[in-house]
Amino acid sequence: MHAKKEKIRVEIFTNLHRIEADLHVFAGARLTDIMQSRETSSFFALTNVSVFDVAGNNELFRADFIDINRSHIIMVRPLETPSSRPKEGLQPGF
Repeated sequence: MHAKKEKIRVEIFTNLHRIEADLHVFAGARLTDIMQSRETSSFFALTNVSVFDVAGNNELFRADFIDINRSHIIMVRPLETPSSRPKEGLQPGF
């Protein structure tokens, strides 16, 4: 049985690298749910991967797939998508 999954484009920082990739999550799951879950395995599967040096200036390599050990992740954030940008003329409320 296969569970429906969605992709979230993320930026991940380790001590040595900055990674842009698609993280596959269960449909409807939030990034924080995945990162905080004790049920998530110790590795995260990433696809469509670009790996940069930690400063982010030099692309070191690209890969269709890598696994990353969650203990190496310092920070992760979703990357902006066109649908998440504010509409022209609207300012986000604070």
